[in-house]
Amino acid sequence: MKKILIIDEDTDWLSALKPFFERSGYYPSLANSYPEGFAILDEVQPDLIFLDIQPGNPNGQLLYKKIKGQDKYAHIPIVVTSHTTDTMKVCNADAFLKKPFQLSGLLNTLQHYL
Repeated sequence: MKKILIIDEDTDWLSALKPFFERSGYYPSLANSYPEGFAILDEVQPDLIFLDIQPGNPNGQLLYKKIKGQDKYAHIPIVVTSHTTDTMKVCNADAFLKKPFQLSGLLNTLQHYL
């Protein structure tokens, strides 16, 4: 079963995504802060990371760079989610999903990278 790490400060969103991923045959791990997300990388060893980057908050972008800057994590695809497309210009993510997005689009992205 493929493991997905979802890093998003919106706990309601995390609660909604977890059962969706489980029903779709994935094993989701949740982190509701950027430090927590980085702290559990070794424990989770995800096959893919969903990372929410909030406009005006540089911590998500810094976490993206920190993950991609380390050899042991650089191979993990990161799908960036955000409410604004401006985030696409900042991060060179493997994929980008603008919130709100359709769950079918989410599944297509998963299938492409896993």
